[in-house]
Amino acid sequence: MSIKQVSKRYDIPRSTLTRHVKQIVSGDCQLGRFRPVFDSHMENELSKHLTEMQQRFYWLMPNDFRKLAFEYAETLKIDHPFDRESKIAGEDWLDGFLKKNPKLSIRKPKPTSRGHAVGFNKPQVDGFYNNLQVLIEQHNLTAHQVWNVDESGLTTVHTPQNIIAKIGAKHVGKMTNGEKSKTITTLCCTSAGGTFVPPMLIFPRKNMAESLMNGASSGAVGYASPNGWIDGGIFVMWMKHFICHVNPSTTNRHVIILDGHCSHKTLEVISLARDNGIDLLVLPPHTTHRLQPLDTVFYKLLSDCYNAAADRWKLTNAGRRISFYEVASLFCEAYEKTATVAKASSGFRYTGLWPFNPHVFDAAEFALSIVTDKPLTTASDSSDAAAVNTVSTSARQSKGMLSTRVVSCKSSMEFSRKLAKNDSKFLLKFVLQIFR
Repeated sequence: MSIKQVSKRYDIPRSTLTRHVKQIVSGDCQLGRFRPVFDSHMENELSKHLTEMQQRFYWLMPNDFRKLAFEYAETLKIDHPFDRESKIAGEDWLDGFLKKNPKLSIRKPKPTSRGHAVGFNKPQVDGFYNNLQVLIEQHNLTAHQVWNVDESGLTTVHTPQNIIAKIGAKHVGKMTNGEKSKTITTLCCTSAGGTFVPPMLIFPRKNMAESLMNGASSGAVGYASPNGWIDGGIFVMWMKHFICHVNPSTTNRHVIILDGHCSHKTLEVISLARDNGIDLLVLPPHTTHRLQPLDTVFYKLLSDCYNAAADRWKLTNAGRRISFYEVASLFCEAYEKTATVAKASSGFRYTGLWPFNPHVFDAAEFALSIVTDKPLTTASDSSDAAAVNTVSTSARQSKGMLSTRVVSCKSSMEFSRKLAKNDSKFLLKFVLQIFR
C-alpha cells in the first residue's frame, strides 16, 4: 500500500507519513498539543511516596496530594500550568495521574486505634513467635496440641441480612427485636489440626436454667454471670471443660494461645494449667486482630451465620422476639456451619502459628508502628524474664519491646523451679505483679 493510499484510508497527513517513513522524526513522539508536567520517573517517585505514606497510615487526601504536586513542581523548577495563587495542582491533573497509575485510587480509610498501631510492632511479634517456637521444640508439639481460645458476643437484636428492594424507596426495613440488645458471651476453642472443643455460653443472669441451653450444640455448656461477661471463676470452669475433652497431662502437653484478659491469669487458672500439662501462651497487647486465629478467620463468619439464622427464625415466628431461650439453638445452627477443619487450619496458617512461620508478616505490615512516638517499656531483666512452662506473655524480651509485667527472675529456669516446688509466696507475688 502506498503512502497516498494510507493517507486517504486513515486520514493521516501525507507529510507526516513521509517524515516517519524517511525517519527524519527525532526525539520522543508526543501525541496532542498538551505536555505532561512530570516525566515517568517523577510520577513514579510520587506514586512511591503515596504508597509509603499509606503503609504508615498517614494517608494523603486528594487536596493534600495536589498541593504536594505543586510544591514538587516548584522545587524542581518545572514549567507547569498549576494555579499559583492557590498553590495547588488541578483536578484534571489528578485524574490523569490516577489513570496512568491504575494501582492507585481514592478510597475511604478504615479507622484504626492508636493502640493497634503501637502494639503491633516487630519486637513484640518476634518475641511471641520465639516463645511459641520454644514450646513446640521443647515438647515436640503437633497440630492437635496447639489451641486457641477466645470470647465473642451474641446479641438478641441481630443485624439483618441484605435484601432486594425497589430503587428509590425511602425506607427499607426488616423486622428485628426493636429493643436494646442484650449480649451473651460465647467461648470457642480450636486446635491447629481442626479439632473444636464444645463451646461455652455465658448468659447475663444470676441463676442458670437448663432451658437456656435448649437446642445447643452437643457437649456445649452454659453458665450465668450478672453482666454476661467472663470472669476468673467461669474461666476456671472452662479450663476444666477443656481438660475433660482434651485429656492433657504432663506427658502429653498442650499449648493454649489466648489474650491477656485478667480472667485468664488468676492463680487458680495458672495452677490448674500447670498441674495438667497445659502451657498458657499470652498474646502481646493490641495484636489479637492479627495474631489470633479465631479473630482473623472464625468469628466474622460465625456472626454472619448467626444473623442469617436469626433472620430465618423471625420469618417463621412472625411477631415473636428472640429471647435468651432461642439464642442457644440459633448459635448451634451457625456454629455447626462455621466450625470446620478448613476454617480452623486457615486461621492458624494465616497467623503463622501452624505451620510455624514467624515471617508471615512482611516489613510493610509493621510500618505503622514505626511512625508512632509512644515510648516502649522493657522488663527489668529483659534477657529471659519469661515463664515458658506456665503463662508466657512475651518471654524473651527484645531491646525496646513492650511487654506485660512478669516477676523478675534471673532466668526462666529459676522461675520454673520455684513453680515446681509449689512455692505459695512466689505464686502470690507472681500474680500480684501481673495485676499491678
